[in-house]
Amino acid sequence: MLRSALPAAILPRCHRNFDRFVRSLTPYRGNDGGSWHMPWAVRHWGYHPAAAVLSALLKSWAWPVVERICGSTNIAILLCLCVARHAIDKSLGAGAHQDVTAVAPDVPFSMWIPLHAIEPRQNSGLGFIVPAPDHVLPALPHNDVGPDYVLGHFDKAWVPRYAPGDVTIHTSLSPHFTTGYGTHTNRFSLEVRAMARDAAPTKYQDPAVYVGRRDGAAVVVDTNCSPGSDARRFLARLA
Repeated sequence: MLRSALPAAILPRCHRNFDRFVRSLTPYRGNDGGSWHMPWAVRHWGYHPAAAVLSALLKSWAWPVVERICGSTNIAILLCLCVARHAIDKSLGAGAHQDVTAVAPDVPFSMWIPLHAIEPRQNSGLGFIVPAPDHVLPALPHNDVGPDYVLGHFDKAWVPRYAPGDVTIHTSLSPHFTTGYGTHTNRFSLEVRAMARDAAPTKYQDPAVYVGRRDGAAVVVDTNCSPGSDARRFLARLA
């Protein structure tokens, strides 16, 4: 948990525009559980919430933490594996997953950034089983490790509260789960996946943002995107 990693003042606008984007979708149902979007697809009147969050992340004290985890200052943000998520808080049963099976086996960690406060039992967030195991757990066909694991380790469950600007980083082996209390409140968040540029598989680098150090500051040094991709305008806002 990185407390106050991002400036809280930028998040209300990100939250508001993500909400407006979701409400502009046709059809929009207020109780369908939510939706997943590529970060560059989420925009309202030319404002890209995910671009604002990523730009703030590069300027924050959290970015050196990312560099240390990666063991490099040359980082690839793998946009094709980043997710802008709208979730609606519904009652959920026990279950968890590891990103090593649910996302990608060769991406070492994920960052989870809610765009507003998360309060357990009031709105949906993330929970974790800690500490993480050092191996891949048996998974069901939908990549869930199943309720038996969660219930068997329930005493190790950690469900944090998030103030605006708080960020969590978890490894690909960390069992985690979406919390659900049935409050039907809306949640807006961004999942960011990055790794050392020289270790990033080519298949995850379209689109991608490459970050390095210039005069001591973390800056975007390059981008990669297929011609005609919808992500080009998004990348221009980061470059």
